[in-house]
Amino acid sequence: MLTLKVVVYFGTISAAFFFGFWELNLKRQLTDGALRPSKGSIDVGVLDDLAERMKRERLLRSLPRQTLFKIRIVVGLKFLFVAIFLAEVLFLQRAP
Repeated sequence: MLTLKVVVYFGTISAAFFFGFWELNLKRQLTDGALRPSKGSIDVGVLDDLAERMKRERLLRSLPRQTLFKIRIVVGLKFLFVAIFLAEVLFLQRAP
């Protein structure tokens, strides 16, 4: 039973992570053309990463809804697999 749990949990978590990384990749593809690389030497570290993410989110909000349709499907699939994982945990923990 333990091996079944490990296989099922690992497969579900792997699928959720796959869709999460796919979502990030799609967002980067949509916003890479509009972002200009910064040329400051200070722009290294956590604050630069945060600023870049905020710029990407602003650019994504300005795109038309038809362009974001694929991202919404991927996000929905990611949340579906997270919900399936939670249901599996609840179901398989009760099984004797």
